[in-house]
Amino acid sequence: MLRLLLPMLGNRWRGAESADSDVVILEAETLAEMRGAGTARDDTLYIVFSDDPSPPPGAFATVQRPLNSTRLVELLHAAQAELHKRSGVLDNTTITASDDAGNSAASNEDRHSISTAMRTAISWALQENARPIAVQDSRRAKILTLLPGVGYTSALRSNELADLIRANKQVDVVDLNQKELAALRSRRRLVPLRKLQWIYWLTGSDGQIRRELKVSRRYRLRKYPDFAVLPHYRADVLMASLLKAEPLTVGDLAQRAGVRLETACNFVNACWSIGYLVADRADAPAQRKTVSTDLESEADQREVGGLMAPLRKLGLLRRA
Repeated sequence: MLRLLLPMLGNRWRGAESADSDVVILEAETLAEMRGAGTARDDTLYIVFSDDPSPPPGAFATVQRPLNSTRLVELLHAAQAELHKRSGVLDNTTITASDDAGNSAASNEDRHSISTAMRTAISWALQENARPIAVQDSRRAKILTLLPGVGYTSALRSNELADLIRANKQVDVVDLNQKELAALRSRRRLVPLRKLQWIYWLTGSDGQIRRELKVSRRYRLRKYPDFAVLPHYRADVLMASLLKAEPLTVGDLAQRAGVRLETACNFVNACWSIGYLVADRADAPAQRKTVSTDLESEADQREVGGLMAPLRKLGLLRRA
């Protein structure tokens, strides 16, 4: 999990032996044993895994089971801020509010903010329970403002936003105040979050295929992406044509299109994120009898309807 998370944290962390680390992640019982033996270090931040949400003596924070990557990322950012305080580096967990033009403005209201990499900021913003936020660059100019579950606004063109996500530089994620939130909600047209999801996945998945997908399965496009609206590269048009013609695995797609495997992963992930990619029925496991409640596309819903039809005929299910 840490190997996957570290690139999302702006290259500010690296794995090392516990004796040389600023932060050590371990079981709560192990920390208790170390404190009893006198081997726990006062200058180290210990993050423990425990069923009890309260940090035990000597611990900086607790991650409850089951393990949650989002919680772990939050704690690493908190640990980073704590280390900055100890070293005398200016803490950036609070910043001055910015006006709508994106320029720094004086305000009596300090708002919660956190510094992170651009890709991490977008990943957080796209989560279901995210808060309304603004993402700002190092000059505190707004990159985008986002209302979870609704849409976002940005003065940047899609290709400029894609370049920023790909560059993955440090940004500040700032909670919106009530005035900004009201102004955002009053806007008649927000850019759909589907477009931001597409840009996020297309600009770099680090060669990692989404957890919902399998490298051994073949996938096809049920709908051709609207490249007049969605930012894309030349290879994406070719890959779309290949996947529309026949189902392919990610490896086969990369080979047929003559692109790197990472490029094929990016495109497949992006198509899946907006519901345009479906698995080939011929590759579906024969023993599949359960239906996921997290349907990603209309095609999946049609498949569920097909599975339920025989039961409806027998009178075992009622139509909603």
